[in-house]
Amino acid sequence: MESRGRVHGGRGGGRGLTAGAATGAVPTGRRFPGAAPGVCRIERLAVAKPMGDPAGTSGRDGARFGFMKPVRWGEFVWNDKNVYWGSPSAFRLEPGDPNYQPPDSPVDPPSTPKKKRKYMASNPTPNRYDELVSGGEDLYDGLVKHAVALDLKDNSPVVVRADLDALIASNNDLSAAEGAQPALYTALQVADSNAKGFIGAVVKVLSISLGNDWSDAWEATGLPDNRVGIPTTQDARFTALNGLKAYFEKNPTMEVSTTVLTVTAALAGTLWTAVRDARLAVKAGQANTKNKLMAKDAKLAAFRTRYRSVIDDLEGKLGDDDPRWYDFGLLRPADPALPGTPFSVEASAIGGGRILVQLAGSRRANSFNYYRKIIGTDPDPVKAANSEGTQQTIEQLPVGATVEVTVTGVNDAGEGRPSDKVTVVVT
Repeated sequence: MESRGRVHGGRGGGRGLTAGAATGAVPTGRRFPGAAPGVCRIERLAVAKPMGDPAGTSGRDGARFGFMKPVRWGEFVWNDKNVYWGSPSAFRLEPGDPNYQPPDSPVDPPSTPKKKRKYMASNPTPNRYDELVSGGEDLYDGLVKHAVALDLKDNSPVVVRADLDALIASNNDLSAAEGAQPALYTALQVADSNAKGFIGAVVKVLSISLGNDWSDAWEATGLPDNRVGIPTTQDARFTALNGLKAYFEKNPTMEVSTTVLTVTAALAGTLWTAVRDARLAVKAGQANTKNKLMAKDAKLAAFRTRYRSVIDDLEGKLGDDDPRWYDFGLLRPADPALPGTPFSVEASAIGGGRILVQLAGSRRANSFNYYRKIIGTDPDPVKAANSEGTQQTIEQLPVGATVEVTVTGVNDAGEGRPSDKVTVVVT
């Protein structure tokens, strides 16, 4: 069955589909978007029973479309499968309405395969002191060769060498300050130990007259914590020495001075001075170390800036594949960003068929591969371990064998060049 009706063009909609609307029928088929403007084609009609009126007895045409949402002209698109014409206006079926047609599922766009990440070389500024100094030496060597040709005036070899030497000197000063501290602490321990021995002797001597338990008579001795005995802390012992000195000066008859035992005000004063001087020396050593550390940090910051400045200059002078990058100890930007060569590799026998391998580090390395080659047994190096640490124990080696050790750095771009070989005899 087919019905045709005309829609008048006002925004509110005019008289709608005459054949269907007049009889209370609602279209259940699709409209054909190819119909003439203002005309829709219905495949078949069905009688609508408005909501709340199961018998369909309502007298108004619009009530017969009670389950449909009215829409105004311009509020729909021509190819909407759920829009139908009625009177007094068009109607749209909604989810849950009879004959509602869900929209077509969108077609997923074709997936684009992920591209494998290509790691390109970078030359970051090293953070560790030893790596920075090693890199600085390489930069200096490159500058000696190419600074004039590349017109690197702001970062001449003289300027870079001066900054690098200042950094090395500051590190040497810090090492000297740190190296002096153990002797200062030892001197303090000796002075404090002598103070313990003296106070212990005093307690034994005075206990004969003052008793073994704390009393008012012990107050004058200056022993802290209202306790008869050697104070438990260095600060308390230091204070006790000064109190005992004052006590013996007021009570000289309580002093003892023999070839075997000396308990006098003079000795208390001497020991107090020794502890004081040792304590002051330790504090001075700590302050000196702190100052040297701050000085080193300043030189580190300055040379990192210098290091970066040289690389920035080179980036403006050298092409990405210029081989002269290597003369500065750097990778070419066109190269894969492999780790640098590990440096300061050492190996030592620790007994039980084991050796300990240690290294300072490797630029850009996330971990390290440790290789061993037993001379006379292994034709090629054998990978013994991979570790993020800069030391590794290699076990189950034949005692008496000579082992050759190399280390490589590893990161996401791959494995770098091996370190210089070191040998060790297994014990």
